[in-house]
Amino acid sequence: MKRPMRKKMLFLCISIIYPVLVSAQVSTNLYEQTDKEGMTRWVDSVYTKMTLDEKVGQLFMPIVEPNSSWKGRISGYIRNQKVGGLLFSKGTLAQQADITNYAQQLADIPLLISLDGEWGLSMRLTDAPKYPRNMIIGAIQDEEIVKLYGKEIARQCREMGIHVNFSPSLDVHSNPKNPIIGTRSYGENPVNTAKKGIAYAKGLEENGVMSVAKHFPGHGDTSEDSHKTLPTIPHNRERLEQIELFPFREYINAGLSGMMTGHLNVPALQTKGMPASLSPEVGIHLLKKEMGFTGLTFTDGMAMKGVSDQPEASIKALLAGNDIILGVVNQGKEFASVKKAVEDGTIPTSLLEEKVRKILSYKYILGANEFTPINTSTIHNKVNASSAEWIQRKIYDGAVTLLKNENELIPVRKLDQTKIAAVSIGAPADNTFHKYLKKYAPLTTFNAQSTAALSEIKALKEYDLIIISIHSNNAVDAAALQQLTKDRKTILAFFTSPYRIDNFQASFNNTTATLIGYDATDFAQMSAAQGIFGGIGISGKLPVSTTAIKEGTGLNTEKIRLGYSMPEETGLVSERFSEIESIAMEGIRQRAYPGCQILVAKDGVVIYEREFGKFDYGESPEVTDETVYDLASVTKATATLPAIMKLYDEKKIRLQDPLSKFVLETKGSNKANLTIRSLLLHETGVIAFIPYYAAAIDEKSYSGSLFGKQSAIYHARYAGAWGRTDYKFLPELISTRESEQFYLPVAKGLYASNKMHDKLLKEVIDTPLSRKGSYRYSCLNFMLLKEAVESVSGTDLDTYVKQNFYYKLGASTTFQPLKHIPIERIPATENDPFFRKQHVRGYVHDEGAALFGGISGNAGLFSNANDLAKLYQMWLNGGEYGGERYLSEETVRLFTTTKSSISRRGLGFDKPDPTNSRYSPTSPGTPIEVYGHTGFTGTSFWVDPTHNIIYIFLSNRVNPSRTPNRFSTLSIRERIQEELYHALKTIKSPITTD
Repeated sequence: MKRPMRKKMLFLCISIIYPVLVSAQVSTNLYEQTDKEGMTRWVDSVYTKMTLDEKVGQLFMPIVEPNSSWKGRISGYIRNQKVGGLLFSKGTLAQQADITNYAQQLADIPLLISLDGEWGLSMRLTDAPKYPRNMIIGAIQDEEIVKLYGKEIARQCREMGIHVNFSPSLDVHSNPKNPIIGTRSYGENPVNTAKKGIAYAKGLEENGVMSVAKHFPGHGDTSEDSHKTLPTIPHNRERLEQIELFPFREYINAGLSGMMTGHLNVPALQTKGMPASLSPEVGIHLLKKEMGFTGLTFTDGMAMKGVSDQPEASIKALLAGNDIILGVVNQGKEFASVKKAVEDGTIPTSLLEEKVRKILSYKYILGANEFTPINTSTIHNKVNASSAEWIQRKIYDGAVTLLKNENELIPVRKLDQTKIAAVSIGAPADNTFHKYLKKYAPLTTFNAQSTAALSEIKALKEYDLIIISIHSNNAVDAAALQQLTKDRKTILAFFTSPYRIDNFQASFNNTTATLIGYDATDFAQMSAAQGIFGGIGISGKLPVSTTAIKEGTGLNTEKIRLGYSMPEETGLVSERFSEIESIAMEGIRQRAYPGCQILVAKDGVVIYEREFGKFDYGESPEVTDETVYDLASVTKATATLPAIMKLYDEKKIRLQDPLSKFVLETKGSNKANLTIRSLLLHETGVIAFIPYYAAAIDEKSYSGSLFGKQSAIYHARYAGAWGRTDYKFLPELISTRESEQFYLPVAKGLYASNKMHDKLLKEVIDTPLSRKGSYRYSCLNFMLLKEAVESVSGTDLDTYVKQNFYYKLGASTTFQPLKHIPIERIPATENDPFFRKQHVRGYVHDEGAALFGGISGNAGLFSNANDLAKLYQMWLNGGEYGGERYLSEETVRLFTTTKSSISRRGLGFDKPDPTNSRYSPTSPGTPIEVYGHTGFTGTSFWVDPTHNIIYIFLSNRVNPSRTPNRFSTLSIRERIQEELYHALKTIKSPITTD
């Protein structure tokens, strides 16, 4: 008789409190934003038909595994105990989706499906996108990133039919010896913890998933694990308010809707040795009365040792203010216990009704009442959508933290004056960090098994800057590292826990700059590399203190160069770019080219960078981002034109100047009065082409003509004709051996003398003019402009553009590539049986440029797409890149916007032709403001200042022959460009559900 009376008195005390709560309540955002009339109708319609078993069942959420062996048990929970929800653990996406479909079909009342996903679905599901522990999130200062992260996790949850995520953990990690919280916490600062938790929770709830903060009233400062025992929080109330309770109070005031009570003994809160999860002082007086929480309250798992030994634990939990009991040991027994407590009045029916109606209300709010079966065959791709990866990148971009930066070394500048090496400790030399460093500058990479092994890399003495990366938590400081950081300008990058920095105190003191990426994932390495060179601005702050470094430490830097991300970074959707791959692969299947590179940058970020195919058909190396292509006529706008722009900027050349002012050989010729402007616009009347090879061939070495009908003599197929090969070159012009006299490389085993340059230039100057002032595209115009550049600058074109542009940009773009680039990175172009009698590889394809020794104004440049993008981004930036000014804004504006009055051409640039789309070099949807150029070998670039876009396509379409030209027939470049403009029309938030 005494026991029921004691329970009734307990509830009486509790019920007296409830009226007081009204004035202190904080309504949740989810509740306020719902259709209350519709919610009430649905809740009433369901509740009035519920049996007592169904009402009691709503209070339970068992933990289950999503596999077929659990089907019988899950069926029993639903049919016999009428449970209101399930918390899945372990398994795969398809398994959980399948069991969710099964469970929801069995349930008469829709189930509330939950996830214990503090760092996303991958915390439980093996094939879900993997996100970092919360400590890394704690380093992020841009709360919008954290909110986007929450939205993305919510999107994935909704795809999986999940309504509730038991996250964020608002435990303040104030005890480094804590065995259970650690990296699950956002850090040791309660304000930072609150901000990150709230931002993440808002993201979840704004995308339709309930957030559940845990472990109230705070599990951060314990040295015990509540899974194994009942930990005690020994602090007084003042300390609890300042640290442990602060994030929860902020969370409640932000209108967030879920709370999990922890199994913690908190004497200052009058728990009297009971777990907080079972204490009315905590769950009702503190949480609901004082703090005003009105959302759903869940217990932590009831199988945990911190609570499992408590008698009548489920009853106590409900009387302590919890709405849903999570993961009891014996579902049948606990269900019966609570049902009996309702029947004998220990749990009043009014309290039961209040809880059940609240649970049903949130089922309506969260859309559980409108369950749509999940397609298990597509769920993997839907969850692992492009937005999932983008958020991974965003997280690490925001988290990377700069701890030291003497003389503002980072972002690294003056690339032309700095010889750089990168050494990885505990990672292979081809690691992701090194790969992304190479995107910014030509550097040499090394790897070492330990810091002590650095002493074995003698070549490091040759470098001005050494970037050392620590990839292993087992690495420790060593004398070799300490000496290296003392002797050289060094950057130390940690891909480890921040606590590991304490093991490198001496090297940390010596090094010029130190940053931390927090773990060794590819994303951490990408972000750190970009931060070092200014592809992203660094803004992270250390979320915990180490022995040497205080929490909150972190220096900011600015973005000064191209970054690397995904279309979502600029408001586009990756899926809209899928057709680009189809077109690129179509070109390979149709043998329009064996391989290609495609790069798209928007708003200063490379958002698409893909390589397709191989160097050649059949067995051949695959194209990579380091593959270097012969640019052909893209050289005009990438070498000759920048040189002219620079000289114009320096007032050394004027557009109205006559060519004879700079190229003395033209005096007295019909080229003397051609202006720089007319040459750039192709309005000189110069003929389009001359047979350059003819200048090198000894006409006396053969009889008859060079070309004829196919026969035993005319057996070499060349440019659509049949040529003979029994001719000889003029011995004073061409030699098969390199020497002091013959030093201009024409092809493998073929060298020209300087006399070749003089003779070929004379041939160009002596060509007739026709229709002067009218438009005719001619490579000869830019051959002459190259001579003007070299005359004014006093150096060759290659040296001039390297010193003034490429080296500073960190680009390996070059003429005569075999002097600087391994042939293994250069695909072959045409198999030339007539002139060079070989399959050309590493030498310029254009015959005229070849006879000029590979350095010409019309062709000869070799590059990959990434290095080209740096130059073009400089133009988009108005002449500035990497914190350096290359050209004045006025000069850039003049050259990129000027258009001929009689043709589509600009000042050295090609442009769209809106009047004749058939002959336009661009796609129909390309704006008229776009400028760029195409190349004969299957190359092109286009810069769009209206959309801030760069599009680059590189290939070796002339391999093995320039004919048939399927590349042009298929309009590969133009079709891909049109897809870009289609993608621009579908800008939307990437984090949405269907």
